[in-house]
Amino acid sequence: MSSGRDARFRVEGYVAEGFGALADALSRVIAFDDGAGSAFALYEDGRVVADLWGGWDDLANRAFPDDALLRVASCSKGITATVFGILIARGAIDPAARIADLWPEYAVNGKQDTTIEMVAAHLAGIPFPALGSGLRGVDYFTGARLLETLARQEPLWVPGTALGYHPATGGAVLDEICRRATGRRISEVLAAEIADPLGLSMWLGAPSEVFSRVVRGHSVDDDSPQPAAETDYARARQAAFAEAAPFEPDEGDPQEFAEYYGASMPSVGAVTDARSLARMYAATVSEVDGIRLLDADTVAEMTRDRTRGLPRLVENGTAGPDLAFGFGYQLPTTTMPGITPRSFGHTGHGARLGLADPETGMGVGFVCSRMRTIGVGGDPRWRILLDAVQVLAR
Repeated sequence: MSSGRDARFRVEGYVAEGFGALADALSRVIAFDDGAGSAFALYEDGRVVADLWGGWDDLANRAFPDDALLRVASCSKGITATVFGILIARGAIDPAARIADLWPEYAVNGKQDTTIEMVAAHLAGIPFPALGSGLRGVDYFTGARLLETLARQEPLWVPGTALGYHPATGGAVLDEICRRATGRRISEVLAAEIADPLGLSMWLGAPSEVFSRVVRGHSVDDDSPQPAAETDYARARQAAFAEAAPFEPDEGDPQEFAEYYGASMPSVGAVTDARSLARMYAATVSEVDGIRLLDADTVAEMTRDRTRGLPRLVENGTAGPDLAFGFGYQLPTTTMPGITPRSFGHTGHGARLGLADPETGMGVGFVCSRMRTIGVGGDPRWRILLDAVQVLAR
């Protein structure tokens, strides 16, 4: 199935009978992006009802491939949450346990009572490595130097008393917790318990043989950028990010590309596609080819709002006042869309998206090559797609 005016705007793929409106919706998304490539997938009650892609890979000057892989930024946090949901349901990890019980070196400078779920819900007070840490590039997201820095630093607030989005540090701490509790890193559990059984193209640390499938995202100037908040916290965050750059590999350096895409960075480094995001999330709320990742009780526990009523430390419009978290999963607000109020998942920088909805049995994946700042009202491309989904779900 294909539609569109020319190669830049063509939509290809599959839709089940009665779901053709989703192809039209993706066509409008690609037109909104002036032909830049995107992919969208939807599962309902364990079956794929849309697997669509289209547009153009501007950087490589080619049609957006059917097997395109992208680094999906903070959508990685939802993948990490799914790994932990499996381990929590199995009794391998207690979300209310203190980190210090598994990692004694962490219990210094006011962090002795920090729990695992505080880290997963962005309440732990360590939203970035201490200023002056010297961590840059990949080292800012993973590795022994980062863990040593986080273990010894003082939290910016009493853990559990406020929400401040942890872009990278939470995944590193959760990875160490996973390793100490199970003997495996998050990337290893992901492969063995999720990606391999479900047949997903999804990695935390992609193998070099799939690098040729990668479509690199590129940012565009936003018509209405969200100004940073003028607070001491926001200024500290900006200073930390300035110290830590670059966050993306040099386009002309194959070695640096391999370092970034091959590193296991559970907060930001997942390499995957829309169909794999949708299939994983579908399996959290329905059986997919005989596999159900999380039962209903586990979903309820993982999506229990750990942030309600707590003050927000505002970085900017997208990472500040209107965020809500369960255990690692983002919960629906104006900046995180949903199909119903019970949806859960995670957004990613540039407007990538993965989510599940227990009420409708749906799993959604969306990736895009043209990256835009996510405003306080979310991304307009999400609205185009999810409006079409909501009509079909009624």
